[in-house]
Amino acid sequence: MTEIDINKLILAPTSGDPLVAMRRAELAGWTREAAIASARADDLELTPAHFAVIELLQKIYIEKGRAPHARYLATLLYDTFAAEGGSRYLYQLFPAGPVAQGSRLAGTPAPHDTKDLSFGSTY
Repeated sequence: MTEIDINKLILAPTSGDPLVAMRRAELAGWTREAAIASARADDLELTPAHFAVIELLQKIYIEKGRAPHARYLATLLYDTFAAEGGSRYLYQLFPAGPVAQGSRLAGTPAPHDTKDLSFGSTY
């Protein structure tokens, strides 16, 4: 199965890798203001530290496409922000999960296994 959406590909600029251009075009409608509003709905105030994570998630998505699984993105994030505290730091920034909440605020698709309901609930 391929990730190419021919309709998005037609609208994307034609120079370079067409998949990268398509994913960049997908994120063209994303705005910081929309992310801030969405974060406020989660009782979260975005700071420059949050935007560093969001921008990294967008960069990863544009360059590599949808992550094959949540662990892949989590490992990239933890490694990148290891000096700041890794996992603990990221969960302080994004209490609902750096991959799930971060991807949603970044406007990128979260990996399919970000939310696995098969493990039940705490309610």
